[in-house]
Amino acid sequence: MANIIENLGDLLVFVQVVESKSFSAVALSSGKTKSAISKQVKRLEQALGTQLLNRTTRHLSLTETGNAVYERGVRIAEEAEGIKTAVDDMQNKPSGILRITTSVAFGNMHLTKLVSEFLGMYPGIRVTLTLSDRYIDVVEEGFDIAIRLTSKPVESFIARRLSSLNYVVCATPEYLRLHDEVKSIEDLTKHDCLLYAHRPHSEIWTFVKDGKSSSVKVGGKFAVNSSESLRVAALNGLGIALLPTFAVGEDLKSGRLTALLQEYTVEGAFGNNIYAIFIPNKFLSPKVRVFIDFLVLRFENGGDWDS
Repeated sequence: MANIIENLGDLLVFVQVVESKSFSAVALSSGKTKSAISKQVKRLEQALGTQLLNRTTRHLSLTETGNAVYERGVRIAEEAEGIKTAVDDMQNKPSGILRITTSVAFGNMHLTKLVSEFLGMYPGIRVTLTLSDRYIDVVEEGFDIAIRLTSKPVESFIARRLSSLNYVVCATPEYLRLHDEVKSIEDLTKHDCLLYAHRPHSEIWTFVKDGKSSSVKVGGKFAVNSSESLRVAALNGLGIALLPTFAVGEDLKSGRLTALLQEYTVEGAFGNNIYAIFIPNKFLSPKVRVFIDFLVLRFENGGDWDS
């Protein structure tokens, strides 16, 4: 007996013949010839090694075996239709689990809030949000979208730019009152600067003015690999920090922190743009499409932290 999996198409045709009680009706609805439909049923009988239908010039009737095959074939046909319905629903209506990743600071400060709003708009979608400051391989780790802070997104992915990424050098008014003024980038060498990450307790800060780039080597007593922790250190008066404005926008607006050297554009460690990164796919799923459209709309005028 042949593997029935190889004859599923014939089985589904057999179910249709039984239900319509006619080879001709199935041929008409499928666009095939009557002889082609008859051959499919015969092929199924040969594969199963048994007769399924009693045929006369006027009637078709099921054999005992044919009845058993029909009953199970109906369930398979229903499951097949269910697969099609499920795919159609997912292609036309946003639903399912949306897996997103971004950096810890940006996720905590902004993306989590946006995801909460998004879920209120699309109740059929569930979100898994992973925050990590290590590089995550979207394909290998099974993510739908990565929100990346970078100057150069990976070329093998589609990158939808959401917003520019700006930086600021800042400190508390109290710190600035107690220490030397900062009128030039060279003045930063006289201060405790709060440093990012894994370097020794010095690093190069780069400033641009009128198209000209200038750099200064700064040092300090405190280094940490977290924008959120650098912000807290700055707010506690530990020194001068170079931070993305998404991390300190509200602090600058409220006066808790004061921006320095504003005549310069400051270069930061994460690049100068925020992108939504996703895998190229001719059939982009609705859940991914609506989330990207949602982010583009929310970032239409740049990040609200720069307002």
